Amino acid sequence: MKNFLDSIDLFIDNTGAKLEKHKMNVPINIVGSILFIVIALVCLKLVPSQIRVNTTSQITARTFPVLMLQIVLLFSSVLLLKDIISLIRKKEIERKEITLLVEVRALIILAMMVVFLLLLHYIGFIFSSIVFGILMLFYFRCRKLSSYIIICSAAIMIGFLFQYLLKVRLP
Repeated sequence: MKNFLDSIDLFIDNTGAKLEKHKMNVPINIVGSILFIVIALVCLKLVPSQIRVNTTSQITARTFPVLMLQIVLLFSSVLLLKDIISLIRKKEIERKEITLLVEVRALIILAMMVVFLLLLHYIGFIFSSIVFGILMLFYFRCRKLSSYIIICSAAIMIGFLFQYLLKVRLP
């Protein structure tokens, strides 16, 4: 088992060394505003199907989410236009250097959170928390058995505490 973990560590180190060399210089306001414009447009398209309204009143359950999405869309568009105009005028725009290794690490943690959320519906809070805790310990290369025991027992204790003592319904 130790050889298997050592080989995985070696693979991670080699991959990390390769990814650390790759850096990108990104116009952060342009990329961010385009991302938020797309998110706002998608959410505006989804709001009617997600929030049903049975009243003819002017202010409904959709009013505030739609208003906030329209504000995000407006200010993202303004930010995008400001930087596009700066580019046309050949002015300097704000750029940020992004290291690929950092972004890949963030995506791995995000993927583990998505796995946690998916497992939450199928195997419940306690077992999905145990799986997530073990994945996080494995990700951070923790090899102490006591850490795994603590994570598993903490997930069990928190689950029982909420379900039976506090009477909170967990998935």
